[in-house]
Amino acid sequence: MRERKSRIDESKEVVIRDEGQSYSCLLTGMSATGISVSTDHFFPTYREIDIVMEIGGEKVAMKGSTRWSIDPGTARDRQGKLGVFIISPPPAFLEYVRTREKK
Repeated sequence: MRERKSRIDESKEVVIRDEGQSYSCLLTGMSATGISVSTDHFFPTYREIDIVMEIGGEKVAMKGSTRWSIDPGTARDRQGKLGVFIISPPPAFLEYVRTREKK
């Protein structure tokens, strides 16, 4: 069985780009391997997307793959949710996660 990474609660804006469109989303959690966000848009699972997140005043671009998605149209609170696996996380993201784990 694979080891489950600890998830860190976090709240900040991230931008997800999919098929030429940009969507502002709210980061709700993260680990060294992925993020979860709240969104008003539905994203199909297992689709490669671009993520832009501000870390230390710099915009950090990442590639991700959607792993699970809750359609905002069917969610009880009408807020969609999305789980994203980060493909080859950049060092700035990994360092950010490490510093948040210590808090």
